[in-house]
Amino acid sequence: MQLLANALIAGSLAALIAGGLSLVYGTLGVFNMALGQMVLFGGYVTWFLHIQMEIPLLVSIFGGAIFGALLSWFTFEVFINPFYKRHRFLPLVTTIALSMILDGLILIIFKSSPKMILKGLKNTVEIFGATISIEQIALIAFTVLILCSFAYVLHSTSIGRKIRAVVQHPQAAMSLGIRSPQLHRLIFIFSGVLASFGGIFIGIDQSLSPVLGFPITIKAYAAIIAGGRGHFWGAIICAYLIALIEQLVVGIPLLPGGNYIPAGYQHSVALFFIIVFLIFKPTGLFCSRLRTA
Repeated sequence: MQLLANALIAGSLAALIAGGLSLVYGTLGVFNMALGQMVLFGGYVTWFLHIQMEIPLLVSIFGGAIFGALLSWFTFEVFINPFYKRHRFLPLVTTIALSMILDGLILIIFKSSPKMILKGLKNTVEIFGATISIEQIALIAFTVLILCSFAYVLHSTSIGRKIRAVVQHPQAAMSLGIRSPQLHRLIFIFSGVLASFGGIFIGIDQSLSPVLGFPITIKAYAAIIAGGRGHFWGAIICAYLIALIEQLVVGIPLLPGGNYIPAGYQHSVALFFIIVFLIFKPTGLFCSRLRTA
């Protein structure tokens, strides 16, 4: 039960990041390799506002989300928009450069020492034999609330129908009068806000560290590749699935003699997912075929 609880916590974080990113990949078809650093910046800004400036937590979280939206807008305008229409792989190079710039800024501004948004011991409760903190329960509930709210917008509003149309077929959507470029910008900014919430999640649950950027990026794209291009719910389901397998790999004695796999190999699960799905099912688990004329 403790492994399941840990998977629920880790999966909620991954789902929060992968959900918005799946729509970005589905509409633009580009990889944002600076995703992990954008996640960290959202958490670091919230930490600075709450710990250094002594601003209330909720206001600091709102400030971190606003900064994430601004950083996403800047990333789209400077590193994505001028390049992705020329070739879908050009933003791969530009966002790698951005990730290196953001890594340097994190080290210069916030230093390398771990940062925690909430200091002190956390209050814990026992549920079905698993120990979980009140803060973690609140984070899981917040993730579910955010994802359900977006699901309502995606499936029950006119802007949601336009987004789904652009994801399924951008050219056909434009022929119907839908302004795809503006939606591309909106979706990218929204994904940055979700990424910021992911960084805030990390800062509250654990601690922020500059070395977390790359593993976050790999896990998010593993969920997207496994779920299927542009499939919002597929990415979320696979994010929880990857988190569960990560916990089982290091939490169950799988080696001869009852030995455990070292925890350092936990992040290899996402890489394994990427390799397996690219070889055997590159379209993902929840892909759907498009009709062609």
